Amino acid sequence: MKKPNFFIVGAPKSGTTALSEYLRQHPNIFICKEKEPNFWNDDFHNVSQVSTLEEYLALFEDAQEQHVVIGEATVNYLYSERALPRIWEFNPEARLVALLRNPVDLAYSWHSQMLFGLYEDEPDFERAWNLQAERAEGRHLPKHCVEPKVLQYKKIALLGEQVERMLSIFPRDQIQLCLFDDFRIAAGSVYRNVLQFLGLPDDGRTEFPVINENKIHRHALLARLIERPPRFWTASARMIKNTLGLQSIGLLKRMREINKVPVKRSPMPQALRRRLVEEFRDDILKLQAILGRDLSHWLAVNETTTVETHAGKDNR
Repeated sequence: MKKPNFFIVGAPKSGTTALSEYLRQHPNIFICKEKEPNFWNDDFHNVSQVSTLEEYLALFEDAQEQHVVIGEATVNYLYSERALPRIWEFNPEARLVALLRNPVDLAYSWHSQMLFGLYEDEPDFERAWNLQAERAEGRHLPKHCVEPKVLQYKKIALLGEQVERMLSIFPRDQIQLCLFDDFRIAAGSVYRNVLQFLGLPDDGRTEFPVINENKIHRHALLARLIERPPRFWTASARMIKNTLGLQSIGLLKRMREINKVPVKRSPMPQALRRRLVEEFRDDILKLQAILGRDLSHWLAVNETTTVETHAGKDNR
């Protein structure tokens, strides 16, 4: 069995789902079907899809000879303090891809994602932002939030700090850093750059549809049933899968699709954006120095929050 040699490590709400889906369809790439295994970030609790290395490696057992690149995508690996050192110990030759986004927009979009996943119960982003310190101490945590780290909106968006840590673990030539700004405008170009980084030929892909757009639940009660199913339901589903030898029944996935409604989120209030720009200023400048690229537009207060992953056809 070939072991993983490629990881999309984050950041959240920066195009990781879209990129992994595009790469999955390349003839020389195998990406496991399990979305975000969360195996290497053992400093996160109750989020891993597998509990042992044996179970984790089983996610890649269908990889064939033509699959030169084998991997997975978990957005919390970049944020985690444990994931990257553990990946290095597992495979020091692994290649990593990180997509990076304006942290103000990332935090705002991540809050929406947490609401959708029922990890967050405070619909107002500013109030949720103000609760971070108390939640870090275990107070005011939503009932269904199994891992309080995901509600630390500032920490999860400190990309300069996270990239700096990643570069202290892996050599620079094993890391590909991509900007969401570029991916949103020219997904095809970013896609081909990643293929080149992986040493793979262009497969001629020209269509890059929007994936993982901002969304809300059509019915709140159904959402609670889908996102937090009763124990007897999950136990029954596990028994059926094991009996029939299936990886997934797919019922929850179909119900999620039926119950979700894509929406565009309102722009962040200017006063709040101004405050968050100052919160992230030093970290943005750190990332700017690492990338050697001007990120001054991230420090502008009149930016309009963009929630779509990107859109459209190839821009060659």
